[in-house]
Amino acid sequence: MNRAGHYLGRGGTSRAGMTLIELLIVMGLLALILGAGLGALAGIDTGSGPAVALVNSSLRSANNWAVARRAPARVTFDVETNTIHAEGLAVIGTWHFENNPPRGAFGLNGAYEGVGLAEDGYLGKALDLEGAEEGGTYVVPVHTSPTYDLSAGFQIAFAAKPMDMGTAQVLSIGGAVGVELTSQGAVKAWFQGERRGEGGGVTSTGKVLAETSPGLLRIGSWSRILVSYDRRELVIFVEGVSVGRTSEEAWVIGVKSPLLIGSSRRQQWPGRIDSLVISAVAADDLIELPDGVSFAETAPKEVVFAAGGGLDRRVHSEPVRFSLEFDDLTNEVIEVGVYGTVQ
Repeated sequence: MNRAGHYLGRGGTSRAGMTLIELLIVMGLLALILGAGLGALAGIDTGSGPAVALVNSSLRSANNWAVARRAPARVTFDVETNTIHAEGLAVIGTWHFENNPPRGAFGLNGAYEGVGLAEDGYLGKALDLEGAEEGGTYVVPVHTSPTYDLSAGFQIAFAAKPMDMGTAQVLSIGGAVGVELTSQGAVKAWFQGERRGEGGGVTSTGKVLAETSPGLLRIGSWSRILVSYDRRELVIFVEGVSVGRTSEEAWVIGVKSPLLIGSSRRQQWPGRIDSLVISAVAADDLIELPDGVSFAETAPKEVVFAAGGGLDRRVHSEPVRFSLEFDDLTNEVIEVGVYGTVQ
């Protein structure tokens, strides 16, 4: 060791600092580390990613519900409040009128009161209202089941075959929802609504009615009828075509008495009823888009998945495509294919 306290290299020279090769190696390592860091930061999407993920997640959840439950699901978009509302329907009752007395799904078996079966059903046999007694009905105690909460929305699907001309109620669910068929071949559907205040107050809207034009039901022919309400519209479909609708945002009142098929009054509808399926909203979720994100004005009001997962062809004749818009003037396109795939 010399007087300055430095170690001496070969030849007695002092080594202080880095060689050129060492410097180049260090600079290369720093460049590699910085490059990797910048690449990771570039991969973090702080703008569109979370919003797109929210919308896609809602759409995929509704699609998964339709696939798993074999029941319809829908996602609605509110462009004014920038919210997404996803809801799934669950089948809560089915009746096919093959046995005497008929047996329903989920243990909801009914009893005849002045009505019987006809052999010429839509599928197998059918409930014969033409030959029913005055006031005869098929009665099912659905009001005893907690699943019969139709307040947030419902669907009623059945087949009807008029055998003669006549007008009468063919179905009533606890006095909350009903369907009437007319001698002019029209369909009328109604529900009793109520509005619920933030303080817990409830006011009645009375009967909300939707009606089709005449001539849709033909004597001697079966027709598939669907009545749907989603707390926005009461819609009637005949053979998959929307033929009557009324806008309304009320809740449906509670079901407090049995399901009646047929008319408890004197006059019966002269025809057959078959393949009744009742569904109700069983799950829903409300999501708000992040700040700085909005739906394009051309966004659809809703995306509806049919039972099984594909787009409901009564609502969507082609894939659904719309955009999310961002404050930085960029946009992201979201597409739902006809088979329910979300991209």
